[in-house]
Amino acid sequence: MPQKRLTAKAALLAILMIASALSGCLGSEDNPEPEPKDELDDWNVFLVLAANNLPGCDSTMDGRLYYVSSDSNFQTCSNGAWSIIDLTGPSGQDGADGTDGADSTVAGPAGPAGPAGADGADGADGTDGAAGVNGADGTSVVIQGSVTSSANLPATGNNNGDGYITDDTGHLWVWDGSQWIDAGLIQGPAGADGADGADGADGAPGSSGADGADGADGADGADGADGAQGPAGTMPVVKEMIVTAPIMDFFIDGIQDGSVTLYRGFTYTFDQSDSSNGYHPLRVSTTSDGTHGGGSEYTNGVTYTGYQGSNGLLTFTVPLDAPDSMYYYCANHAGMGGTITIDSLGSVS
Repeated sequence: MPQKRLTAKAALLAILMIASALSGCLGSEDNPEPEPKDELDDWNVFLVLAANNLPGCDSTMDGRLYYVSSDSNFQTCSNGAWSIIDLTGPSGQDGADGTDGADSTVAGPAGPAGPAGADGADGADGTDGAAGVNGADGTSVVIQGSVTSSANLPATGNNNGDGYITDDTGHLWVWDGSQWIDAGLIQGPAGADGADGADGADGAPGSSGADGADGADGADGADGADGAQGPAGTMPVVKEMIVTAPIMDFFIDGIQDGSVTLYRGFTYTFDQSDSSNGYHPLRVSTTSDGTHGGGSEYTNGVTYTGYQGSNGLLTFTVPLDAPDSMYYYCANHAGMGGTITIDSLGSVS
């Protein structure tokens, strides 16, 4: 116990010396500094290792001061209870700021990249480009020749509208750009017969003899060579229609505003030689009532010869790319026309 008291006395002496030094700094220079006492026994300071080592606080311990080593604080017994005493003096004034250190000559590492900014608003649309040139007109059926059967149709080198007639069936096959389409039985007229072959040479006469029974007929002479190939036939006009206009309306083959059906790749004629057509030139359009209905005249595959009312003739070879619905109309008067349905031969089921 004497050793513990000496340690506590030493600690208390250090605290009192600090407090005395501070009071000397803060007090008047005229007040003399008190001399330190050599003995601390009157302070009754004791040392324990932890707060649970403090003795019971009763009237015999009242006023005693203990230093708790594990907590680094002082506790005193007062009114039957131990309480911590704060011996910390007031904070001293802040010292003057030190001089700034020299700037570093070594650059710090680059910071991480920031997040990507939001997308900007879309720019205004550019002006429209110039209109492209008109596409080429579609082609009609062009007969290239004949083959023995559909299995012999050429697989390459074909143009849209090329046609071949098969010898075994007489059908017309038309190339539509990707495959052969059977257009049905379409043949031109037969060519002219070739010239007769020359007669064979007479046999040598037999020796004279008695009249006997008639001899057997001699063998037929050899056939003559085939005649030259006739010229290739042309696509015939499939149908000729008579057009009249007796009452400010077209009659097709006698039917008022008759509905006409045509097939792609074939040729048709509309005869306007009747005098009732004198002021009513027939035209074709993809719009109902043609130019009177806001449309335009359709000219692909259309030719007109002569004059309506005398020898006028509209010839229409229907293109392979013709639309499904078309119309005929009067170029001079509205409300005189009718419908034309465009169809294709051949089907797949």
